Amino acid sequence: MLPRMRRMVALTALLLIACLTAPARASQAQPRADAPLVLTGLGRATVPLDGPWQFQPGDDLRWASPQFDDSGWANIEVGKTWEEQGYRNLTGFAWYRRHIVLAPGMPGAAAFAIYLHSTSNPACDSACEVYWNGALVGGIGKVPPDPVWNFSRAEPSAMVQLGAAQSGVLAIRVWKAPIVFLSFPNEGGLATIPQAGTSEAVAALRAADEYRWLEGDQFTISVARVSAIGGLLALLFWLRNRQRTVLIWLALVMFDLLEMFYIGFMPFRVFYGLVGVLIGINDMALWLLLIAFLGLSNRTRLVRWTWIFIAAEIALDSVDSIIELFNLYPHFPHACLIADTASTIPAVALEFWGIVLVAAAFRERLDAARWTLAVFALLTDLLQGVADIVTLGLRWTHWATPDWVHTPIVTLGSSRLDVRTIISTCMLLSIIYVAWRYSVEQTERQVELEQEFRNARELQQFLIPASLPETPGFAITSAYRPAREVGGDFFQILPLDGDSTLIVLGDVSGKGLKAAMAVSLIVGALRALAEDHSAPADLLAQLNRRLTGRLQGGFATCEALRIASDGRCTLASAGHPAPWLNGRELALPGALPLGIAAAAQYEDYKFALAPGDHLALYTDGLLEARSPSGELYGFERLGALFATRPGATQAAEAAVRFGQDDDITVLTLRRVGVGIQAPLFAVTAAR
Repeated sequence: MLPRMRRMVALTALLLIACLTAPARASQAQPRADAPLVLTGLGRATVPLDGPWQFQPGDDLRWASPQFDDSGWANIEVGKTWEEQGYRNLTGFAWYRRHIVLAPGMPGAAAFAIYLHSTSNPACDSACEVYWNGALVGGIGKVPPDPVWNFSRAEPSAMVQLGAAQSGVLAIRVWKAPIVFLSFPNEGGLATIPQAGTSEAVAALRAADEYRWLEGDQFTISVARVSAIGGLLALLFWLRNRQRTVLIWLALVMFDLLEMFYIGFMPFRVFYGLVGVLIGINDMALWLLLIAFLGLSNRTRLVRWTWIFIAAEIALDSVDSIIELFNLYPHFPHACLIADTASTIPAVALEFWGIVLVAAAFRERLDAARWTLAVFALLTDLLQGVADIVTLGLRWTHWATPDWVHTPIVTLGSSRLDVRTIISTCMLLSIIYVAWRYSVEQTERQVELEQEFRNARELQQFLIPASLPETPGFAITSAYRPAREVGGDFFQILPLDGDSTLIVLGDVSGKGLKAAMAVSLIVGALRALAEDHSAPADLLAQLNRRLTGRLQGGFATCEALRIASDGRCTLASAGHPAPWLNGRELALPGALPLGIAAAAQYEDYKFALAPGDHLALYTDGLLEARSPSGELYGFERLGALFATRPGATQAAEAAVRFGQDDDITVLTLRRVGVGIQAPLFAVTAAR
């Protein structure tokens, strides 16, 4: 008997403890929804406003009044969407109402509040207003006529102050946005159960929810910050050197990862209007980054198709942007849904192009870092494409993403990481590492290239005369202004047997190191030919035959001038601008530049210089100098310049001040008469 009594006492004690420690709960006097909901046990705890509510589709602000008779309204449960409860495809406004009675014992001075919180579902879909005893006291988002609502299905929660604790009628005016292609199977209404309590209790509950959210998302927030910093650094480096386009692609990829973590907090219209274009831009950046990092830049056909698909995807994604930015969905819901669907499906299919790029890279010789990037880019593209296929149109297909995609497989601190988060993070780290390796390689190549330019510049110093040979009867000046470190202009002054001198001036197509190497080839050939072929036309013909097929698709214009001490001159031109004699351009016969056709013929043009005559030879960089406004120096200014009979330095500096755009070389001759020692000097400048 005694053991039985002990068991009864123990059981009674446990029941008392359970009753005393049980959380506050809502009790209903009757199961009917139009009966008041009696709240008991309010204090430090909150109580759920669960059970049946009164529900009515439509909109009438009189329904907020506590005197309104809602006994004829239908019953509905909160915590479930209204589509789950029979209101399929309902959009626009609908009202929830609940009569609330505070049980005795509620602190009279306490402030009363409700908490519309989010879990895996939004607190309300899409926006709502909360009325307490007929007065608007708060809400989530903004209802029409200018609606604002978030995309995220776990959007921030809302705490709504109701004022001093009292009984009354709680009315919630819910607005559901039009159905779009990115709609889910069950939407609309209050998808979570509101909580009621004192302001202190509700604030504590909200703080606890936010802490749990922050604690669970520490890892993704950290990754987003790293991504943002990386994107900002890449953007700054690109702004310093616009030629390294890989940096802008890297910045766009990094910023897209940042957007991926925070896009849920954008207003829906902004999100839905931009997300497609953002995905298209991210695909563009990632594809071009893969082309650069995986050594596919020389695959011209692959690169061409990549740009075609980029243009196609961004164009298709722009359809949603137009629909949302012009707010067309409320006016043409069915037409917009068709256009949304028709543009989204092919755009999603194009997202798999990254897999083709990665597959093409398997034919290249890649190091371990680039192989890692290729593998994670492949996995990311596959997961993203599958997720988009499953999620988009889910409302109609009811496809389900495999559980293993969302199931956390690793816990890092308080953050639980699933497969997509891990793969995205690994891809981010591999991109950062490959970008660092790529930057180091580019820096090393830049150093090597600069050394090559220094070598070429030193070589060119030997090819451009620093001083001029003695030329009886003539005063000669020269000026050379390359547009870059090395240039494509050249001139040579070579004494010949007797009292003759050979002057050759020319311009190689192109700029930079390639043009400088062509100059060295031409000058070497010229010096070898000058002794046996001193007649200008013959010299150019021989030089042309040697250069044809050796300038890698380029060409060179050239003039060869032979002068004698008595003023007799013989000139031949290979497509070069004609010299100016005493401010007037010589009329030379036309001819092909060097290196185009081996059988090209050239003609000698003979004339004589009297004492005091001024002859100017130049390259087209002087004629084609361009002002900041884009105006060319032109023949009119050139004629006015040479009419003043300037020295070479004076003529070159005039063009440089106007706006140098190409290599400039000027050589002037002035006849001073036989027996007079002519001043000889050369001016050579490199930039």
